[in-house]
Amino acid sequence: MAVAVTMTMSFSILSIPVYAESAPPVTAGPTSRVIEATDDRPMILEYTPADVQQMRPSAAGSAATSVNIPIHHYNLCAGNDSCVGTPALKNRARDLVAFFRGVDGPWFISLNEVCREDFEDLTTRTRSAGTMVVSLGKNPDCEKGWFGNAILHPGGAKVDGLARFLSTRDEDLDCTTDECRTMLCLKLHTYAGGMTVCTTHLENEPEWAMPQADEYLRTATGYADGQPKVLAGDFNLTPDELREPEAAPAFYTSMRELVFEDRATMPTWKDHDGEPLTPPQPVTPTGHVDYIWIDRTGGWGPRSPYCPSDVLASDHCFTNGVWLFPLPGT
Repeated sequence: MAVAVTMTMSFSILSIPVYAESAPPVTAGPTSRVIEATDDRPMILEYTPADVQQMRPSAAGSAATSVNIPIHHYNLCAGNDSCVGTPALKNRARDLVAFFRGVDGPWFISLNEVCREDFEDLTTRTRSAGTMVVSLGKNPDCEKGWFGNAILHPGGAKVDGLARFLSTRDEDLDCTTDECRTMLCLKLHTYAGGMTVCTTHLENEPEWAMPQADEYLRTATGYADGQPKVLAGDFNLTPDELREPEAAPAFYTSMRELVFEDRATMPTWKDHDGEPLTPPQPVTPTGHVDYIWIDRTGGWGPRSPYCPSDVLASDHCFTNGVWLFPLPGT
């Protein structure tokens, strides 16, 4: 699969330089910390592998006036009924995250539909600290139970974080036993200055996803408090739906998207139709629902999603783009 990916992505990933290099490994880990859930706050897991590498300016980058910041987002389809019937799908999805980490050197990686074991595996394989927010504490399709969203941040060190259940939801949901949609934001210290990076996974139904998108944007903007910010996630809304007044049209006036809007991001294959032993069949993606939004500071390099059809992985495409960010004091 690596050969196919390299051929497909060579013009979008390999042609854009990254003005950074890795610092020597920090070997104090591995360490983990669990912040228990409360009545209105989800559980949090922080994990740092033993050989974390933080980025620092290269010799060339030290004299630059801006830095290219690759940002990745991927819905792994882990812990999801559609994918668990074929375990190889999740393994390939994790392989894609690790592969693109090595090829592109992302500063931030947003992950949706991730189990605890996937999160811990990917922090180790990407040599990056990360934080996971738990949307469902006991998912039978996750080996370790926990299921939710996560941010890996090889490009910065965590300073603070915000995790919450989205308040716009079906009132019949019990967040102690049901999956309640969550959002996660991290304030990070990078050599380009302080940044806020967020991820979310909104409801499948537009009636809930539309107001959740607005809540996500408002909450993340308030938390960032003027810091440059990245808002990624699986919105389960097409661009036309996201522009509706009852959704969050302000994304299009206050931010920029790093994924080409006219390129669909899912589904990459047909589901099993209730029969796990039936292999999924590749399809052409039909909807744009995955987003990477950045502030309107500096420039941006949008990219096409990578949608594997030869060796299937998640039912979502892998998305990424580049923020051309001006360095402080330039």
